[in-house]
Amino acid sequence: MREETTYTADSDDWLYFFFKSGRQRTRARISRRALERCFRSAAGESLVNIYAENVDVIEERARVRLAALGPSGANTLISLDARDFENLRRAMYADLVSLPELEHAARELAGRFTADELEAVALWMRRRSRAGG
Repeated sequence: MREETTYTADSDDWLYFFFKSGRQRTRARISRRALERCFRSAAGESLVNIYAENVDVIEERARVRLAALGPSGANTLISLDARDFENLRRAMYADLVSLPELEHAARELAGRFTADELEAVALWMRRRSRAGG
């Protein structure tokens, strides 16, 4: 059975959420930078949407951080930032395209599209592939 997850709306720099580890409910937060840089997301995509699509990975990292703290109280706040997901970020694109192919494509697209337009296309493609279509 899936454990309860609660989050608050986007803030300037952090997304706050609660997660359960066993019977313990713990407050946590993840930085905007971690969500935008370490998970595949489009420019301007809501932090809540990025969190929801990657909740399992994010909460597992929070559980590891909580276990490393040892005994904790009701006021414990787990903070996750981009460093916590650096290995994920490095691996994120490694299996998609070889470096020479990536460099060639980047040269071909340079000046034709903005980075935001390319990110929007990538988001559309990811959503379509998840939907099976």
